[in-house]
Amino acid sequence: MMINGSCSRLLQTVTPIAAALITLTGLAGLFASGDVRAQDAWPSRSIKLVVPYAAGGVSDIMGRVLAQKLSDLIGQPMVVDNRAGAGGALGSDVVAKATPDGYTLLLSSLTPLGIAPNMIKGIQYDAVRDFSAIGAVAIAPNILSVAIGSDLRTLADVVRQARAQPGRITFGSSGVGSVGHLSGEVLRVATGADMVHIPYKSAGLAYPDMFAGNVTMVFDTLPSAIGHIRSGKARAIALLADHRSPQLPDTPTFAEAGYPEATLRFWVALHGPAGLPAPVVAKLNDTLNRALASADLRERFITLGAEPWATTPQQMNELVRTDLEKMARTMRAARIQAE
Repeated sequence: MMINGSCSRLLQTVTPIAAALITLTGLAGLFASGDVRAQDAWPSRSIKLVVPYAAGGVSDIMGRVLAQKLSDLIGQPMVVDNRAGAGGALGSDVVAKATPDGYTLLLSSLTPLGIAPNMIKGIQYDAVRDFSAIGAVAIAPNILSVAIGSDLRTLADVVRQARAQPGRITFGSSGVGSVGHLSGEVLRVATGADMVHIPYKSAGLAYPDMFAGNVTMVFDTLPSAIGHIRSGKARAIALLADHRSPQLPDTPTFAEAGYPEATLRFWVALHGPAGLPAPVVAKLNDTLNRALASADLRERFITLGAEPWATTPQQMNELVRTDLEKMARTMRAARIQAE
C-alpha cells in the first residue's frame, strides 16, 4: 500500500508535458521493438531483383541463376525484373529510389556503378551514397579477340601494328562508355597505340563485322565473348585480368604480355537502396556467400566464363569507390568527355 500510494502521489506531480514525453518514449520503444521484429522476420514475402539489362543476355542469365539459388536458401520467391537502358543506369536508378526494406535489390556491376557516373551527365544517383553494398557475386575478365583468320596472334602484334599504322587498327565494343570501350582505352593509354573505337549497340553486333573484316578486333567481357571463341570463329588474344581464366588457360593476361597496368576487372554484385537495415544486409550477405559456395551455381557461372566471388559488404563498397576513381583517371587520360 505504501508503494501504491507513493506512485499515486508521484503521478499527480507529473506535468502534462512530462506525461506526454513519457507517453512518446513508450511509443518509440514499441515502434523500435516492432521494427526489430520486422527485420528479424525478413523476408516474409517475395523479393524483386532488378537486372538493369535486357532479358537473354549474360547478365540476365547470371541474375536468374542467382535469384533461384537465393530463393531456395531464404524460402521466399525472388522475381527478376529487367529494367534495361542507359548502360544499366536506368535500372540502378529504380533501386536507388526504392524503399530500403530488403524487398528490392539490384544486380549491380562495374558498368552502372563504376563507369556510368563518370560517363553520363546528370545521372540521378550517387554510386556510393545511394546504395547499400551487400557483396560481390562474380568477377569476369575483359578480353581482346580477333577473327580466326586475322594475322594478329599476340598482343605484341596488335601494339606493333597500331604503332606502325596509326588509326588503321579499329576495335569494336558494346558502345561508348561500355566496359569494352574502356578496356580499349586502358590498352591505348598503357601502350600509346593509336586505335580507333567503333561503338555498337551491343557487343553481339560487333562480332559479325569483325568476322567480315570490317573491324580489326573486339573488346568484350569473357562471358559474352566465350561462345565465339569456343565456336572457332574468334581467337583470344589476351585478358585484362590479374590471372588467367580457367576457361581459357592458354590465353595470357595483359600483365604477362608486358602491360601490368592494363587491367580492368568486370564485376557483378548485389546492392540494395541506401539505408538498408544492418540485420538485413548481414542476412543477405550470409545467404549470398552460401549461394556462391554451392557447387551447382559455381559450375554454372564458370561455364559462362565468370568466377564466383564472395566479399563482405565493406569490401564491396570499397571496390566501388576504387573503380569509380580508376575509371575517372582512365577517362581523363583518354580525353573522354561525359555525355
